[in-house]
Amino acid sequence: MYKPSSAPMCALAILSIACGGPDSEAESSAALVYDSAGVTIVENGVLNLDLSLLADPTPTLQIGVLDGSEEYQLFRVADIKRLSDGAIAVANAGSRELRIYEADGTHRATAGGAGQGPSEFRYPSALVILSGDTIQVQDRVDRVYFAPDGSFVRRETGDQRSFRAVWESMGGMSEGGQWVADGSFFAPVYHWDQSPPKAGPLYRPRMTLVRVSADLSVVDTLGDFGGILQQYVDVGGQRGVSAIVPPFSTNTSWAIGSADGTIVVGDNASPQIDRFHPYGSHSIVRWTADEEAITEAEVETWKDQQRNAEWTRGQLPELERGWSAMDVPETKAFYGGVVAGSDGSLWVGHAAYGGNRTKIMMFDSDGHYAGSMDVPGRFVVHDAGPGWVLGLMYDETDVEYIRMYELRVR
Repeated sequence: MYKPSSAPMCALAILSIACGGPDSEAESSAALVYDSAGVTIVENGVLNLDLSLLADPTPTLQIGVLDGSEEYQLFRVADIKRLSDGAIAVANAGSRELRIYEADGTHRATAGGAGQGPSEFRYPSALVILSGDTIQVQDRVDRVYFAPDGSFVRRETGDQRSFRAVWESMGGMSEGGQWVADGSFFAPVYHWDQSPPKAGPLYRPRMTLVRVSADLSVVDTLGDFGGILQQYVDVGGQRGVSAIVPPFSTNTSWAIGSADGTIVVGDNASPQIDRFHPYGSHSIVRWTADEEAITEAEVETWKDQQRNAEWTRGQLPELERGWSAMDVPETKAFYGGVVAGSDGSLWVGHAAYGGNRTKIMMFDSDGHYAGSMDVPGRFVVHDAGPGWVLGLMYDETDVEYIRMYELRVR
């Protein structure tokens, strides 16, 4: 079972380390490990962002086409996982399908489809690879199982009302969650403190992370974290007082990637990642980084990007009024989001990196910094293992491609 930490996260910063930039690859991978109140802390110091992870900047595999066979057209890919034989399972949520590709990228099988039948999906959101390469597809709170050849195995139906009752008993609601390989369910529970909302300063709603037993009888609290930084402002019109998310907002992301069910949590207001391991242990991966100020030019660039986004159509007048009234945080988040590889590695987006490239930092399963990867386009990691990383790349027109890169072996 997971158990809450006996010390609040803010009380763990008891050791200050003065670190300069690394002079060599060996120095950059060094880390100080110590224990505080039963929590293992791995201090990595200042990271060498020029230490490359890639054995070759060219991807070893790419799946996806703009025009061509339907089984290779990707749309709203929700998750990607690699099987033991090198095959790749894809939750292609746009078509409500599970797709499986061979290790060389050729199409093996397609399963599912939109519907409410036993083997169909309302929205496939996450994949877990179980023993024997059985593929567990999460469909809201249901679990649908497929063999590695794509054949349907069974469906286990969850009770959404029972889940909702658990969240309401905690004084909140959950907008997502994920089944873990051991049959438990992990979820963020959001506590909305303003009802009805009133205009006010920037704030972060409280978010409690919990792990619930399969029968919903046991709820283990991992801890309280901050939700996305936002502000209620009066945008006028029919919307009145509404929540606005300013540029470079801090937020908490989470992931379940390693085979043992470790839950990874990243509150990017600080340069650290929390890892909640099975049987109650808790560790923190931390590094040293300076705060970076947000410039007026960056705010204006952000506004222009929002104006051209599809989601803003029909509501730009209200948004413009909200943007003119909102407060902007003084500094950026320390990183983007966090993803966990199936081998226990941590992949952390570098928030200060912009333009048409992606820079991602990687920490190994022990929490030691291993290097960074720098690739063209917008690349989101979904899975990783010894010597490889697998993810989704978006080109300049938002066409989706699955890519795999080879990593340097150290």
